[in-house]
Amino acid sequence: MAVQKSLLASLKHIVPSDLEYYLEEKNAEGLKLLPLGQGSLFFLQFSEETPQRYRYVVDCPTMQKVSYMKRLTEEGWELMGSSFSFYIWRKHYEEGQRPEDFADKAGQRSHCLRLGIILLIFALAFVGLFGAMIWSLRREYLLMGMAAGRMACYILIIALQLPFIFLFGRAAYRLLKEVSALSRKMELETLKRRSKAAVKEEDEGELSFSTPEPEEEG
Repeated sequence: MAVQKSLLASLKHIVPSDLEYYLEEKNAEGLKLLPLGQGSLFFLQFSEETPQRYRYVVDCPTMQKVSYMKRLTEEGWELMGSSFSFYIWRKHYEEGQRPEDFADKAGQRSHCLRLGIILLIFALAFVGLFGAMIWSLRREYLLMGMAAGRMACYILIIALQLPFIFLFGRAAYRLLKEVSALSRKMELETLKRRSKAAVKEEDEGELSFSTPEPEEEG
């Protein structure tokens, strides 16, 4: 069984819906996700197998962990592990029987917000360090001169910061954007529930109004 590694996949697809789509696309290509290990923050591992239909759900529950795990396991879901505190679940299905999404949208929104803020702080910290090193390089070069080897070392260290700025900044942006999307979804779901409840109350009211009173025996 050949195994492939996808470097930084958890960070590149840090938004739950993006990661679900990515994993299902890989599955359609015949690459089945292996259980997540200690290195899952840096890479995901896939085994080369016959393509099968799997539904993936990336969740961040707010309910009690024990009852949450038990319920989903009894329903046939397989826990693959966790990445950035998101639980990754998988379930095999046949054509036309795709399982429903059970993810806790409120939990996803709260976690995306927290994680987005943390990664934004990391990105800004690297930007600050990048700027400080550029200023230091310019100052030392102009005032005291600098050997070619020392300058090359400085430039290399500065250049190595750019991928981190890009990855952390991109991840923070996508997470905070997802917060807005999840908020809209939750508002729509609330409106739908209220609409259904109002229709139900209206139907029950009409039914009780139209029910004739029993006649009294004279």
